[in-house]
Amino acid sequence: MDAATRFDTQIVGALPVLTQYLARLGLADTVDDVVPWEGDVPLGTLVEVLVLNRLLNPKAIFRIDAWAQKSSVAEYYGLDPGQLNDDRLGRALERLAKHSDAIQAALVLRAIRTFKLDVSQVHYDITDVELFGAYELELPEGQSPPTPLPAYGRTKSGRKNVKQIQLGLNVTGDGAVPLAHAPLDGNAAEATTHVENLRRLRKMLEGRRLLYIGDSKLDTPENLLAVAAGNGQFLCGGVFNQKLQAVYLKDRGRLQPIAYHPKSQDALPPEERDQYQAFERSELLRGVVDGRKVRLHYRMIFVWSESKARLEGQTRERHLAKIQEMFAAVQRNLNRYTLKTREAILRRLEAAKGRYEEGKLLSYELSQDRAGNFQLQWRVDAKALAEWKKLEGVYVLKTSLSSRASPLAKTVAKYREQNKVERRFANLKGPLAVAPMFLKNPERIAGLLCILVWSLMLLALMERQVRRKLKGKPLYGLYPENRPSPSPTGPALLECFSTLCIVIVRQRGVTRRRLAERSDVQQTLLQLLDIPPDALRTFRRRCGM
Repeated sequence: MDAATRFDTQIVGALPVLTQYLARLGLADTVDDVVPWEGDVPLGTLVEVLVLNRLLNPKAIFRIDAWAQKSSVAEYYGLDPGQLNDDRLGRALERLAKHSDAIQAALVLRAIRTFKLDVSQVHYDITDVELFGAYELELPEGQSPPTPLPAYGRTKSGRKNVKQIQLGLNVTGDGAVPLAHAPLDGNAAEATTHVENLRRLRKMLEGRRLLYIGDSKLDTPENLLAVAAGNGQFLCGGVFNQKLQAVYLKDRGRLQPIAYHPKSQDALPPEERDQYQAFERSELLRGVVDGRKVRLHYRMIFVWSESKARLEGQTRERHLAKIQEMFAAVQRNLNRYTLKTREAILRRLEAAKGRYEEGKLLSYELSQDRAGNFQLQWRVDAKALAEWKKLEGVYVLKTSLSSRASPLAKTVAKYREQNKVERRFANLKGPLAVAPMFLKNPERIAGLLCILVWSLMLLALMERQVRRKLKGKPLYGLYPENRPSPSPTGPALLECFSTLCIVIVRQRGVTRRRLAERSDVQQTLLQLLDIPPDALRTFRRRCGM
């Protein structure tokens, strides 16, 4: 070898793998076809760079240009330093926000054709994204505020001193692939978002019949009738209010065991699996949708879960114990400190009862002796406790699916698939790092949500492809200690490719690049992803490496 020959290595990670799926999804071409844009760098290229940044370096949008130069992303797209400046990227996000529905519809149609994606079953839910900063908007008089508007709302973390926005997300039953999303104001009520979400889905899916699955926020007459009026079907959790509790208590003798158990208990003997029981009744709902009368016959299913009953029983005991501890503290300090008047004592006792819903199970008596000293006695109401226990482990489902096509066990199993959308929220808040956001206006926030959802779409399609090819068989080598993985996750796939690197050979003024040897598990994953090893590229429009 010539003494002047120099060898260097550069880590490119999952970049060559991700660009293969970006090309299959046609993200850049779709954006450029749909969205008008003026600039030296095509908008589709900017979008793909931002998607790659979110998948390879999930941090706040900051110094993207420097990252792209260092990570080979700029080299892949042939971008010069300075072309990914903050102003250009900010304007790109604003433009995406205006055209997001059109882009998403085109991407979904492409995914249906290319990946044979089944979109007949959709899961919908919303989540919050906490923001840090004032986010105070100054709008001209009479102008409506843009969406998503940062606002104080009910955050998942319980913090009340931070503003938030919310994100509505639809994913397929087939692989939990994102179909559509909606940026929502921080104080938007989930129940009010379903009708508009259904309209968006019907427009996107062009007449396909849809099974729409949601949680109990879907359970309003307006929402259920809207699904039926659109020739769709629904499955949702029901609001287990006092009226339905009374119905259940009256008919709970109709409960029958059903052949269902969670997939996590497949390996357990039947006698060790949690038991499920259910019964159903028919209901009729009438209403008017868009001026048209609608009659909806649906099934209301009461389900009792042994595992849910066990967890709720433990929660009840824990909460009762804490309330009684507070009662005991009041008793120890009666007639002292601030507990010298009836009003003060009652205020403290009622505050203790109000801390948890189980407080209604406790009754107490506050009396005074001849010397004027207060005395306290309390007990758990045995009758109320017995009634409470009867409701533990129970939940309600409502569905327009027929009992023939979807018997009780199948319906329960179908509803449990709602965790698909929860898994995607976990991806957004974990590996894709939706927060923190350092963006100055709602339009850019909405644009970033597009980038995040399309990143999630790419991740989900890769995950779906690998799992379909495995067909339930375990994959070895992905996790430490060679542990088997029958259901690899998208983030785990990216992590596996994080060590991919290129070897740079400089000899007599000529520079050549070659991908280094892949590991056995990387080779296996390439086969599962249907990517020929010789198709991997670190340049977008060049034949060689």
